[in-house]
Amino acid sequence: MKTRILIIITILIGLTFKVKADSFSYSDSLRIQVETKNYIVIHFHDWTNKTKDSRYKMISTNQDPFTQENDYSYLECIDKKSGKSIFKKPCPALTKIQISDDEKHIIGISKIMLWNPFQLVIFDVKGGLIKKRHISSEEAKLDSNSFMEFKQKYSTQYYYLDSINRIYRLDKPIYVDFISMSMPRILGDAWKYLYDFIARNHLSDNYSETVTN
Repeated sequence: MKTRILIIITILIGLTFKVKADSFSYSDSLRIQVETKNYIVIHFHDWTNKTKDSRYKMISTNQDPFTQENDYSYLECIDKKSGKSIFKKPCPALTKIQISDDEKHIIGISKIMLWNPFQLVIFDVKGGLIKKRHISSEEAKLDSNSFMEFKQKYSTQYYYLDSINRIYRLDKPIYVDFISMSMPRILGDAWKYLYDFIARNHLSDNYSETVTN
């Protein structure tokens, strides 16, 4: 329990950033590395035009960057004593990685929104994906009545959002993360319904986005 609390605190602190205004769409590559006593963790992503076709195929279809079709972004964990790779797996584009103090978890966060379906991932050191989460600066904030109306009126869209973990039931109110690429097309009139309840992200007021990111 204590470990879980420390991880959550680490995540929330790490996620408190603002995305500065940018004139052009993000199109860069990045390699980052962190070390602890027993592990070296490396992340690399290539968001340049060389990988545009592969990334567009992912974001316009299943929005799943964890498949072997992902040849543009990975996370690797290396055993320092043996020098051998424990795992090397596809993942979203990350901008910060950290190994928990107990060396059981690898946390990755990202300020890249463009063609990047998840801004938070947590792996264990054996390569198991524990958590993935999309984070946007705004969400729909619904009370119980509004949520029930949404669920009944737009049941198909509700079950879709629920299936991709975009609905957060924090007692009251209920938050729906519905703002991302292709959502207006996928949700149709349900998108307009949710937009009437737009509010800041319930985790932090410090998130912001630009048109190109």
